Amino acid sequence: MRASPLLLSALLLTDTASGFLIQTFESPAGRKVQHVWNYPDRIPFLLHANGSDDLTPELTHRLIRESFQVWDDVATSRVGFVDQGQTTSHQPSRADQRNLVYFDEAGRHLNTPSGSGIIAITRISSNSFTGQISDADIIFNGRDFRFAADDDGNGTSVNLKDVAIHEIGHLLGLEHTPLDGPPATRPTMNPFNRGDGPGEGQSLEPDDIAGISVLYPATGYRASVGTISGRVADLDEEPLFGAHITAENLDTGELFSTVSGAEPDGDGEGDYRLHGLTPGRYRLSIAPIEGAINEDNFGGIFTDFATGFAEEFFDNARDGSYARIIDLVATQHIGDIDFISGFVPPDFPIILPVGLAANTPDAAGPYVVRVEARNTDQMWLHYRLGDTEAHHRLPMREQGGLYTAEIPGQSTGTRIAYQIEARSAAGKISLFPNENAWLDFTIIELTGSPLAFTALRGDDAISVVDTDTHRELARITVGDEPIQVLLSNGKLFVSNLSSNDISVIETATFRVLRHVETAVQPLDMALAPDGRTLYATNSGAAALTIVDVESGQTHTIRLSDIGSGPYGIAVTTDKIFTTDIANNQVLVITPQGDITRRIDVPAQPRSLALAPDGQALYVASMGTSLLTLIDPATETVSGSFELDASGTFAVVPSPDGRKIYLTAHDDNALLIVDAQSGTPLKKLTIGQNPRAISFSPDGEQAYVTSSFSNEIHIVDTRHDMLVDSYTIRQNPRGIALATPPLPVQITAVGERSPRPIDYRLDPNYPNPFNASTKIGYALAAESNIELRIYNALGQQIRTLVRTRRAAGNYRVNWDGRDDSGIDLASGPYLLVMHADGFRQAVKMLLLR
Repeated sequence: MRASPLLLSALLLTDTASGFLIQTFESPAGRKVQHVWNYPDRIPFLLHANGSDDLTPELTHRLIRESFQVWDDVATSRVGFVDQGQTTSHQPSRADQRNLVYFDEAGRHLNTPSGSGIIAITRISSNSFTGQISDADIIFNGRDFRFAADDDGNGTSVNLKDVAIHEIGHLLGLEHTPLDGPPATRPTMNPFNRGDGPGEGQSLEPDDIAGISVLYPATGYRASVGTISGRVADLDEEPLFGAHITAENLDTGELFSTVSGAEPDGDGEGDYRLHGLTPGRYRLSIAPIEGAINEDNFGGIFTDFATGFAEEFFDNARDGSYARIIDLVATQHIGDIDFISGFVPPDFPIILPVGLAANTPDAAGPYVVRVEARNTDQMWLHYRLGDTEAHHRLPMREQGGLYTAEIPGQSTGTRIAYQIEARSAAGKISLFPNENAWLDFTIIELTGSPLAFTALRGDDAISVVDTDTHRELARITVGDEPIQVLLSNGKLFVSNLSSNDISVIETATFRVLRHVETAVQPLDMALAPDGRTLYATNSGAAALTIVDVESGQTHTIRLSDIGSGPYGIAVTTDKIFTTDIANNQVLVITPQGDITRRIDVPAQPRSLALAPDGQALYVASMGTSLLTLIDPATETVSGSFELDASGTFAVVPSPDGRKIYLTAHDDNALLIVDAQSGTPLKKLTIGQNPRAISFSPDGEQAYVTSSFSNEIHIVDTRHDMLVDSYTIRQNPRGIALATPPLPVQITAVGERSPRPIDYRLDPNYPNPFNASTKIGYALAAESNIELRIYNALGQQIRTLVRTRRAAGNYRVNWDGRDDSGIDLASGPYLLVMHADGFRQAVKMLLLR
């Protein structure tokens, strides 16, 4: 028997869904061969008697045996293990045909440099021609890492079962998976142990199970699943090797993946086959394998991956919402699901959405649609109302490199569907989302209850929920991985971790106003006291991004000698505070970017929050049970509170400053302490991995996001008791609550009203008014109409109407608020109407 070159599979530690690959190498005959056990139902393993120095031998061996049992319990595979007991004499060997589990406390067998980040390795020897495994040793790095049965409370040890289950997957023949995600969906065979929490790596995900079941199928398994196959190529029809193909079962939420070129019997480097797919409706996508998970994390044939192409969904869709869905039943094999990178065939126009219309309470409109287009000569937007087939066609005009069209305002309850058409100079036409699909949104009615704006990291969107009914009113598409939100003056700022930008949303209309580019990985945000400047930490760039709120212009401050981050942030008039997790410090920075002080704090400082009176800065610690208090004036630690938790993530004082609320992410709890004494008041058990906290506008409720269980929990802040919860979509993170504006109702006055013969703006009624007033106007012909309100200083404070309307009589209400939804003070205001050259003004008096 000829042994193949030794294959090493390693699990790495990193600060930073499920899919499988089978370990594959090239045989001397030049064909692809996969690692496999000849008798998978009786794979022997042997434990070294010493176990780990960090645990008793008895506990070490129990945890290792439990880890083997996790794979043994997979009902759809025929994997089984034979426990050969313990040994004191055997050492790791490449050819003794004993599959040894060993803890290398001195580094004699690992042959890895100190600080490599490798927690464990699995060394496999096999036949070069058949791939049959003859020897597999699992070696744990006891020299560089401490192992524990559970969390040690300070983040210095690694959960042994999390690592062992991963390494046993390698022993069985599974390669690393390139598919990442939160622990609830991240596969065991992901190459990184990310330290999300003890036990997070101990459950097999759907495609870990599919991987082992495809390798060693139990009787009847193949009759319960199906496959999808195809080819990945570039615009020149050259195959792309190593492209990551992901299939999501929309009925079950299961994720499956592979890479192109991995199949031993494939016809070319771009061919792929997704195995073990459960029946359901599938959404497929391709993406390059690069970044933290790259070809360095793989062995065998998995090198020289294709990169440099954008993620896309089948069929030529940039966004998953517009993907073509594939229906699969058991035993079905669907082929020819091909991808051509670049979204569209050569010479066709490319349409890239920038700002799409979502559900909105704004009846006045207009509803702006913005796209980027390439290889385009002409653009149109088609829209239709309700269930009618008749549609309108608007030309899209180029403005600042983007094509824009405005759908006129519609009455509450109207559903609007639209589609974008692009035509090249050669006459080739592309449609977005595609020929048979239209986008749609509805003019929604609000109950008047506060609205919860939640960042859904897994859905790349902001969810808008009515807090009275818990009904989702809208889903606003933003950037990649929205993670934190900040509300100010009717605008919601959203930091998008992966697309490196901040989205700005108008809360009154749910409209995305702009995208502000930042340095890498914008995370936490804070506003200057005057509200004019926004500060964002860039956790992937050791930098801060500073945004002028009015203009959207930015500049970046680079921070020197920072260990990790920055992460949390708080701002006073003349100081910026931010956290350096690796160095266990809070940095004090001038607005010009100079670090003037480094304040030592307990381990892993994550989030910061200023007390409402500005007299204390609170520092949450992920690595300890302490809440630290800093005096912002003296820049010194003024005290600390002991908490009933292993660590905390978010810290937020109550609006009145009397209490402090913290999320204990590992404890799945919300902590409430007295701000004056630090006395613990409550520890409320909520969802998995709670993250962000926000208060209702009246301060009587706190809303807490639980990112792993996809829940929002509601706490009565008067009695500090859990009163309600609701389920939301993927991985909720930041949350903010806003009071909705009273809707501006636009109505045509009576179908039998005679058509006006001239333009007219009627006096408002009542006048003076207190809560609201009615305004009538008339259009003699179809016109572009604007109704704007100005204060006594001549400043524009509200736009009531800005759209194009047919001839007729109309009425609109004004609720006495500005464009941000803020109640205006008593006084005189000027209402001005513009309509195709016509101008008229009337005076109004608001009395509170």
